[in-house]
Amino acid sequence: MTSTMPIGTYVDVEYDQAHQKAFAAPQIAPITAVLPDGVSQNDFNTALLDFAAIVGPEQVFVGDALAHYVDPYELHENDATKRKMPGGAVCPASIEELSRILKVANARGLPMWTFSRGKNLGYGGPAPRLNGSIALDLHRMNRILEVNDEHAYAVVEPGVTFHDLYNYCVEHNKKLWPSTPSLGWGSVIGNTLDRGVGFGVYGNHHGSIAGAEVMLADGDIVRTGQWGIENSPSSFISKFTFGPSLEGLFLQSNLAIVTKLSMWLAPRPTAYMSCTFSVPEDADVEVMVDALGELRRNGIIPNMIWVGNFVEGICIRGKRSKFWKGEGPIPDWRLKELQQEFGDEGFWTAKWGLYGPASIIKAQYNEIESQLARLAPIGKLVNGFYEEKDGTPLDAKTISPEHGLMFVGFPTLWSLPLMDWALSDDKPGKAAHGDYAPIIPSSGKHVLHWARECKKIYARNNLDLMLDFFMHERHVVCMSMYAYDQLNEEDCANVDRAYSEMHQVAKQAGYGMYRGHVNHMDEIAESNNFNNHAYIRFVEKIKNALDPEGILSPGKQGIWPEKYRHNRQYTIEDGGPPRILRNGTSTGVHL
Repeated sequence: MTSTMPIGTYVDVEYDQAHQKAFAAPQIAPITAVLPDGVSQNDFNTALLDFAAIVGPEQVFVGDALAHYVDPYELHENDATKRKMPGGAVCPASIEELSRILKVANARGLPMWTFSRGKNLGYGGPAPRLNGSIALDLHRMNRILEVNDEHAYAVVEPGVTFHDLYNYCVEHNKKLWPSTPSLGWGSVIGNTLDRGVGFGVYGNHHGSIAGAEVMLADGDIVRTGQWGIENSPSSFISKFTFGPSLEGLFLQSNLAIVTKLSMWLAPRPTAYMSCTFSVPEDADVEVMVDALGELRRNGIIPNMIWVGNFVEGICIRGKRSKFWKGEGPIPDWRLKELQQEFGDEGFWTAKWGLYGPASIIKAQYNEIESQLARLAPIGKLVNGFYEEKDGTPLDAKTISPEHGLMFVGFPTLWSLPLMDWALSDDKPGKAAHGDYAPIIPSSGKHVLHWARECKKIYARNNLDLMLDFFMHERHVVCMSMYAYDQLNEEDCANVDRAYSEMHQVAKQAGYGMYRGHVNHMDEIAESNNFNNHAYIRFVEKIKNALDPEGILSPGKQGIWPEKYRHNRQYTIEDGGPPRILRNGTSTGVHL
């Protein structure tokens, strides 16, 4: 076992340096030893020795090395009652090692907090919901098992990053463009299981799953869909199954560990067009959303649309002090000045890509242009067009960053500078960020309402509103972001309060969450309150059947096994007769 911080988490030097910077040793309060609930020190120590015998002592971490397994943006580092802390960490490299680790955990009653790369930053990163849990770090399980050109899919293990998958496709001359999110250092599997999104044809990552291999808490292995047939040629090309589809049980859950996953990828197109549509005023988002929403629903714009506000755009260009040195959030008059300084830049900017034969995407663009002129004449539409020439394939890396990057599947760390926004020029700090991310109808009225409520909340808490959202066919995922200095106590208090205030607005409006921070999983789960939280009760029945010792990630997404139910921060009534609900009201009658 080692208390020395792990190095070389990424092969790529740029990525590893960014990781080491983000997960530097805590500067406010040191790492402290934490035991899991109900586990003795003797059992805990014995389990760590058992883990070391399985993976080698250099892959079991305690003490200062756990800086890599806490939330690097922790708001409550000085508060032991709120700070999220693992008891140790272990890094298996194979399903054989993983199975043996789970056997030890079951024997010792030791909870494990599973993650792939720990890059769910802004939501707690690799930090556990239940303090003292062992961080089960799967980054060493990093094989790309197959990338298939004919049927356009990949099969990967949890440690494979978007950067890894892109490089593999390039190095092996694959005729595919993998989807990637805005940062390429995260796990393909981890992002997909948390319903993350990318920017291309298959940007809805969890919708692109076709076959998963999972390990249950007892070490048993299950394969889903056609992959459950050992000799099936359709293992990774069909979502159909005989009987219930199981993949959904493993999205944002703690019912099993996904050890392999198949993802559909986009064939490399012969032509690509980037599209950018902007509107000048804050309130214009209503018209923009209604117009683009209509084009998404009728298929004229076939891919996900990313929309961001002007404040988020300038965050990439420098610290806040570069643009505003006064007190409080940047005022509207100064934002208008900045829009003019940047060449009459829009207040809201939408981006998406079109992919395929040149004749088709040009026709698509012409129709989009015509429709937007009718639906949102206040906006400005521009494009960037690229196509293969003389039989030379279209290379994603050569497309201008202004038009390409994640829209063509090229993974980078381009948006990391955003986190420096709140840092002071004259004193040391630690860049951090977070967000509140509700799911809202694709309606201009709803989005404008949310943006206005957030603006008031951010102003009260001395924050600049960085708001972007992802437009799917019928809903949008709003990312209400904030950047802060983690070493600044006032900053931490402001973002903590802003999060709670946004949750109250969302709860009143009936908006559910896209994903949630480990500090808030219970309060988000509590919102799913129909019929005495019937959804949570149902999932927890499955949890208790599959994982009776409560080994796998107790409390994740508010799902608690019986053993740790006393940690739940909201109340669910147990038992009682079945109820029939009519018009939203319980009749109390059993028919």
